[in-house]
Amino acid sequence: MQVLPGTPQSNLRAYAGVFLVALATLMFEIVVTRILSVVGWYHFAFFVISLAMLGMTAGAMLVFARPLWFAPEVVALRLSQTALLFAVTTPASTALALCLPLSTVDTLMDLLALVAMGIILAVPFVASGVTLTLALTRSGLPAGIVYGVDLVGAAAGCALVIPVLAVMDAPSAALLCGAMAAFASAIFGLARRAPSWGSASVALVLLGLAVVNARAEPSPFRPQWVKGRRDDARAWDYTGWNSYSRVTVSRAYVAPPTFWGKSARTPPDVLGPLEQRTILIDGEAGTIMARAQAGPHGHAYLDWDVTAVAHALRPRGPAAVIGVGGGRDVLAAVRAGHRPVVGVELNSMIVDLHRRQLADFSGVTSLPGVELISDEARSYFARDARRYSVISMALVDTWAATGAGAYSLSENGLYTVEAWRGFLRRLQPDGVFSVSRGYYAPAPFETARMIALGKAVAWANGARHARDHVLVLQSENIATLLLSPSPFTPRDVRHIEQVALSRGFNLLVKPGAPSPDPFLRQLVQLPTAAAQQAWAVAQQLDLEPPRDDRPFFFNMLRPRAWLERAPDSDPREPVTRGNLQATQTLLFASATSLLLAVLGIFVPARRRLAALRSLPRAKLAAAFAYFALIGLGFMCVQMGFLSRLSIFLGHPTFALAVLLGGMILFTGVGSLLSVRMGVANGRWAVTYPLIPALGIALSWALSLPLMHRFEPAGAPVRVLLGLLLVAVPALGLGLCFPLGLRLTERAEEAEGSEPGQLAPWLWGINGALGVCGSSLGLVLSMTQGVHVTLLSGAACYLLLPFATRRLSAGSTA
Repeated sequence: MQVLPGTPQSNLRAYAGVFLVALATLMFEIVVTRILSVVGWYHFAFFVISLAMLGMTAGAMLVFARPLWFAPEVVALRLSQTALLFAVTTPASTALALCLPLSTVDTLMDLLALVAMGIILAVPFVASGVTLTLALTRSGLPAGIVYGVDLVGAAAGCALVIPVLAVMDAPSAALLCGAMAAFASAIFGLARRAPSWGSASVALVLLGLAVVNARAEPSPFRPQWVKGRRDDARAWDYTGWNSYSRVTVSRAYVAPPTFWGKSARTPPDVLGPLEQRTILIDGEAGTIMARAQAGPHGHAYLDWDVTAVAHALRPRGPAAVIGVGGGRDVLAAVRAGHRPVVGVELNSMIVDLHRRQLADFSGVTSLPGVELISDEARSYFARDARRYSVISMALVDTWAATGAGAYSLSENGLYTVEAWRGFLRRLQPDGVFSVSRGYYAPAPFETARMIALGKAVAWANGARHARDHVLVLQSENIATLLLSPSPFTPRDVRHIEQVALSRGFNLLVKPGAPSPDPFLRQLVQLPTAAAQQAWAVAQQLDLEPPRDDRPFFFNMLRPRAWLERAPDSDPREPVTRGNLQATQTLLFASATSLLLAVLGIFVPARRRLAALRSLPRAKLAAAFAYFALIGLGFMCVQMGFLSRLSIFLGHPTFALAVLLGGMILFTGVGSLLSVRMGVANGRWAVTYPLIPALGIALSWALSLPLMHRFEPAGAPVRVLLGLLLVAVPALGLGLCFPLGLRLTERAEEAEGSEPGQLAPWLWGINGALGVCGSSLGLVLSMTQGVHVTLLSGAACYLLLPFATRRLSAGSTA
């Protein structure tokens, strides 16, 4: 039934409204991820976003359960009203989220606060879900075109959020999302020939508030709590946001120099007060910026930090630093005598601080031979032709949640066999790759995994005796691994022994001698890669060397330990505390999503038994299975390709815009193409779900060879290749929803029922299983590998012909 005037101009306006609502919805989802990663922890963001996105399912089920509220004669009005509700609830729910503290979940009240946050943020998504469901199933417009426009709008939201967060903070961006939804409401009003000046006014007010808040210093609309602590804007000299971090810089203060792994023999004369600033990423991951000292040989205290020990072994030649932070590691390399010194920093805001806002305070960019690069380390070194004597990577572990997936760690890709092999290729034959991680003497598991990774890389590069390529020094709670493409010579060993003795560092691992640490001694003495693999599998924690297919270096818990509650006396506690909290939040999110999905699907169904009876039980089950499978399969494929290709593209910004946005865009194109494809032929109805399955398999098979072949290529080539790899399966994915909907409508017609009664319910099933699929995809990637996640997605589509055969049985054109 046509609920809009039906003219081409009216339809075009309706499509424009759908486009803006979808754009605002995706933008708001990413913006909320950013806010929650600052207010709480990245794994909380995953949980809350799962609850919020279930709000869209709730919106679809509301349309199904309350048909009188959305009768044909009021659908056009409801499109405008619900879009306006989305607009006004967006800033309101964001404001509440900014005001509520979100810390660790240790008590029932903490858990209730987390759930409350999810419910608060779900309200705008419920309104958005109603709007998009009405447009898709009740507007009278072709479902394939509406679905395609919806997806193209969502893809535009993925791309737009990046420049938006480059010019304004996340809370201001949330206000902008509300403004876009209000504009959509006004456009829906024009589509029904009833201009809504109220909606237009709300849009202009929200747009003005977004601009004013973004320009204000400090902005009034900002997080009040960060990681459970009250955030005082007066403490910061600088605050910046982008699509994957919030960076704050404290006011200058005078204090003794900051060390990561301080030597017990540090001379008192280098410990004098120093003017410093603290830089925090997402309110927790910190680094220190010290005021520049005269000449390139200042900051003598750095020689007494174990993170800089590689420069004592190789003090000359080009050096590179992965993770510039406050500039400490760059200063240490310059001080040792390296020229040039290249600092590669993922976060462009950190580089801008050194180049612009705090250039005089930092002084790093004014030092001779220093070059700062804003890029992802793996992709940069794959293109770089220079050979370095030292590449250092000290405590690079911001745990920053990216917009592409709230659980994703941008640094996971730096701690894999493939990554370290790439770094070693950029070293001179006797060069040194230096990595510093945490050391906990009673149970040095993180150090052990670092050593296992280093030995695996040496074996992969053809070493006969991997232990001869590894040195490990330790001071306080930090261990530094030195890994070389060539075996360390006896001269190198004697030199590092002298350095360790003179500077008060403990030499934990060296060629030709047993480690003083009993646990590390077992690992170091393993003679082959196979022996090390067998040893790692037998350990209680996961100490296997991470690879790109399962790149979770920081999560060492095996699945059997995910539900444990480690006692305070557990020697694994420093490792397991964060791991348990993150993985248990993931499991809780998955279980909660599944429970709410079941309730959201079957509770509304009990209210509309008559609608469900419009199909025989066998066809109803087939329709249910069809839309559940495409919801689950789509998210598994999306999660899999995001994990696999984000490392190839490097920067999280590229991963977000190219992979997530590109995949949604080409899915939308596939949906638009589906309008021209008939489904009356039973053979075709059974066959077309195989198109996405074959596309997924093809892209999966080609992805690794093409990634390795084009790893050194420039960003434009890698972006185009990434788009091609996601476009192949995505075009097929876009066919499935609109064609499945048409099959169901034809089945309803064949049974003598009004077509389209089940459409909102099926749309809700697709959304609910999509949310569950994001959790499942992540669990599969963590436990089995990314390839299993992708193949699971393909398997979902391979099962569709069983449903389409049943749905198309007995239907006629």
